[in-house]
Amino acid sequence: MLEWYHRSNEGAFLSGLIVSAIVFVILCVMDWGFDWIWTAPWLWMIVVAVAPLWGLWIISRNRWGISAGADWLAIKSGYVDLYELTEVKVEGTSGGLSWDIELTDKKATELWLDAKELQANQALWDLVYNGIRYSVQRGSAKTNPRALDKLKLR
Repeated sequence: MLEWYHRSNEGAFLSGLIVSAIVFVILCVMDWGFDWIWTAPWLWMIVVAVAPLWGLWIISRNRWGISAGADWLAIKSGYVDLYELTEVKVEGTSGGLSWDIELTDKKATELWLDAKELQANQALWDLVYNGIRYSVQRGSAKTNPRALDKLKLR
């Protein structure tokens, strides 16, 4: 069994449009109106260029995918053996709106992954979760309280 996930590029360009809109609003607020549109037309180049540049920057940062087999999980920086994990941590960010999963196996290989990306492909998440659950239930993997709660490992 092999599953993989690679993030779509649509979100990168949508976020670029949002950043362009924010730049437009900032310029309007700084100038107390729309006069900058006619007095400094070169600023339009900045507003228009931000969207594709932001999108390309996001895409260049996320050029790797996630793959998982029956007993392993891999990203560009390495792979872990899911049934020989020694540590499973969940760290929250953004006030709990997103969280990262940190996995360490007996070879001391560590992977940090965004849980949202792991769960984007249900079959991939099933493979990963089964390995995490096995390692924790067997007692070979230490966890933090947030991992027990978020991953329902109790």
